[in-house]
Amino acid sequence: MEQKGNRPIEEEYRSSQVYKRLTGAGAGRLAEGIGRAAAELDGVINGFSSGVKSGGAARPAGGHPYAPPPTNKVPPGYRQQQAQKKGAPPPPTNKVPPQYKPPAPAYRPPRARTWQTAPQPARRPQGVTPAPAPKMPPMKVVRRGSPAKFYITGAAAVLYSQLFPMYNMVHFGIFALVLVLVFLGSAALFKGKKEFIPVEPEKPAEPEKPKEEPKPSRTGNPEVDKLIDEGNEYLRKLRAANDAIPDEALSECIDRMERASADIFAYIADHPGKAPQIRKFMNYYLPTTLKLLGSYERLSRQSVKGENITSTMFNIAGMMHTVADAFEKQLDSLFTDEAMDISADITVFESMLQQEGFVEDKTKPSL
Repeated sequence: MEQKGNRPIEEEYRSSQVYKRLTGAGAGRLAEGIGRAAAELDGVINGFSSGVKSGGAARPAGGHPYAPPPTNKVPPGYRQQQAQKKGAPPPPTNKVPPQYKPPAPAYRPPRARTWQTAPQPARRPQGVTPAPAPKMPPMKVVRRGSPAKFYITGAAAVLYSQLFPMYNMVHFGIFALVLVLVFLGSAALFKGKKEFIPVEPEKPAEPEKPKEEPKPSRTGNPEVDKLIDEGNEYLRKLRAANDAIPDEALSECIDRMERASADIFAYIADHPGKAPQIRKFMNYYLPTTLKLLGSYERLSRQSVKGENITSTMFNIAGMMHTVADAFEKQLDSLFTDEAMDISADITVFESMLQQEGFVEDKTKPSL
């Protein structure tokens, strides 16, 4: 067992305030563990010092204190010199005498050489094309705005309303100016994140379908066919005037005229006997309407529009509403006889149902 004087670190630790505080605070295990570590450190230091002392005693007396210790190594050539002194033969050497000739080597047939070629890559079967590499779509950079500017502006509004007065219009103006500056500053500070998104290819514009031109009429009556062909030509001119006039309100009136005129000509093609009823419509209404629309289109192309031009265009645009109503009434007048016939059929049919007792007679007084 070692003496207490050989454990200076452990003794210093156990007498220190750290050990006492750890022991008093209930950390006895921690204090004892540190003590054991200090004891082991003392043992290592004592072992090292004892080894140094023992190594110093092995040196020969009278020698230099820093002289290297004696070794048992034999100097090179010592054993050979001792053997030659005793008459032993010299050790064998690898030197070849000058009269020595080496024997001829035995004949060996040459070996068959085998040539090794580099491995060839696998060939692709004929007629098979490799799959094309996937093509990456074009990308574009888009910056997503950060919502931080809204939060900062809202917080600044609440803070300003709590710290500064808000009972005058001047105060509200300053308040709005401060919020604008805060919003712009936070937007410049928090710009958001950049994202890469694929660019959608532009779809080719679909070509406009040409409007179907009316086919020549074939009713069997040459006069009626000529009348309908002239009406279709007027209808084509009316459509061209509609395309040339940019005014939307006037264009709606012309659309009404086109629909009514097309229905009129379709009705005459099915009922050639009604052709005389549209003579005035063909000889005056349509030509005069096209003349007025041509004048409106010519006046609208003038670079300077004075009072006369403006008033004339206004009168023509107002007149087109009346003309559109007239075209629709012309179509309605063609169904006058048909409406009368249908009304007569309804009256006769209703009277027959009353006679049979299926419908109550409304002329009789109810009991």
